[in-house]
Amino acid sequence: MPIKTSPAPPTARILPTLWLATTLAALAFAATATAAEGERLSGDEIQQQVWGHRVQGAMASGQQYDEVYRQDGKIEGDGYTGQATIVDDRMCFDYGDGQPTCYGVRQDGDEGIEWLDGDEVVGEGELSNAE
Repeated sequence: MPIKTSPAPPTARILPTLWLATTLAALAFAATATAAEGERLSGDEIQQQVWGHRVQGAMASGQQYDEVYRQDGKIEGDGYTGQATIVDDRMCFDYGDGQPTCYGVRQDGDEGIEWLDGDEVVGEGELSNAE
């Protein structure tokens, strides 16, 4: 004699689907929420987010720095100046020796940035008001 089964109630079929949809939505939101953080900045974004600010930090070599990057690209440090330019989505620094050094820039949180040589982090800094 065959066993008689009744179809699953509608809620039993809907709950797993609802759970899956909710989980996928939460994962998509988490990925979107963190996408801005840790992204490499384009040249325009570097100019908008870094120029016109003071950056204090350190390079991987241990060298500390505290520089203001003016809107016109002028660099002002303690007792020295330089000129910044944007080349191929990198910020280039020329301190008068004719040998500019260029770094990619990645956002690190709300006020932090990382200086990149390729994909390697070679420095970090905190953005603040220029004055």
